[in-house]
Amino acid sequence: MKCTNVESRFAAALAMLAFPAAIFAHHGIGAQFDLSASIELQGELERVIWRNPHVRLTLRVTDDAGGEDLWEVEAQSVSMLRQRDITEVLLEAGDEITLVGNPARGGVTEIYVTNVLLPDGREVLFSQGAEPRWDDEAMGRTGARFVAEGDTDSPELGLFRTWSAPPGQGFFRDFSHAGAPLTDEARATAVAYDRLTDNLATGECSQAGMPAIIGNPYPRDFIDRGDTILMRLEEYDAVRTIHLDETAAAIGSPLGHSIGRWQDGTLVVTTTNISSRRFRLGIALGDDLQLVERYTPSADGSRLDYRVTITDPSTFLEPVEFQTYWIYIPGVTVEPYECIEG
Repeated sequence: MKCTNVESRFAAALAMLAFPAAIFAHHGIGAQFDLSASIELQGELERVIWRNPHVRLTLRVTDDAGGEDLWEVEAQSVSMLRQRDITEVLLEAGDEITLVGNPARGGVTEIYVTNVLLPDGREVLFSQGAEPRWDDEAMGRTGARFVAEGDTDSPELGLFRTWSAPPGQGFFRDFSHAGAPLTDEARATAVAYDRLTDNLATGECSQAGMPAIIGNPYPRDFIDRGDTILMRLEEYDAVRTIHLDETAAAIGSPLGHSIGRWQDGTLVVTTTNISSRRFRLGIALGDDLQLVERYTPSADGSRLDYRVTITDPSTFLEPVEFQTYWIYIPGVTVEPYECIEG
C-alpha cells in the first residue's frame, strides 16, 4: 500500500503550510483543495461516515518506507451522491481500496476524492466531473443528476411537486464584483474577499438565508396548505412559509417573511425581514433587502422557471435580477438532510 504522485507535487501549496488541518471547515472545495493536482492512495478504510454536508472516510496508507499515515478523505454530500446513484453500501470499514483525488492545500494528509477503485474491481466516480481511470463502465454517471429534460406526464400538478436542478444549471455562480452594480462599500468588501480565510467562521451546518439558499443544487418542493404554501428545500431541511394572506404578521427569520400571490399562473413572492443575509464574495445584504420572486411552471409541468429581483440600496446601485430553472423528475423527493458538524 502506498501513496503515489499522479500528476504533480503541488509545490505551490507549500505556501499554505501555516494553516493547520483543523481550520478547513466550510468553504469552497477549490479553497481547501488543490484542484490542479491529483494523487493516488492505496490503503485500508478505517472509517466511513456517510452524512451531510460531506461524506468522510479515513484511509490508512503505508508509504514506501513502511510508515503509516491516516488520510482524511472528503467527498460530496450524501444528497449529491444520491442523485448519482451512489450509496453507502458500496464502502465499509476494512475494505482495501485505491482512490484518486485532489490533495489539501498546506501539505496536510487530507484529500478530496474523485475516483475510488473498490475491492471487487468496480470503479466509483465520487465527483460528477471525474473521468474513469480503471473502468469505462464506472458507477456515478447515472441518476437524477444527469436528467436534462423534465417529465411531461403530470401537468395537473402545476407548481405542487418536487423540482430538481438540471445538469449545468448554476445560480449566482457567475456573480462578479467586476460586472455588478455595487455600491463602493460592497465592491470594496468583494475585492478584499478571500474565500479561504473569510469563511473560517462559518460552520458546516450553518443554514444559508435568502436568497443564497435558493442557489443550492438539491431538490425542493411546494405543498399547498390553503392560506399558505410551504416550500421545502432539502439542504439544511429548510422550510419556507409563503403566506397568501397579506395581513399575516411579519416575523423575521433567516428565510424572511414571504407574501405570495398568483398572477397569470405565476406565483409572485415578496420577501422582507430576512435575518441571515450572507450573499456572495463576503457581501452581507442590508436591512432594507427586498426580494421579489417569480415561480412559473410550464404548461406541460416539465419545468419551473424562476426569476428573482433583489433590491438592496446598501449593496446595489439598482435592482439586480437572477434567473434559473428546475425540472420535474418523477420519483425524486425531498429527503432528510440531517447535517452534522465535524
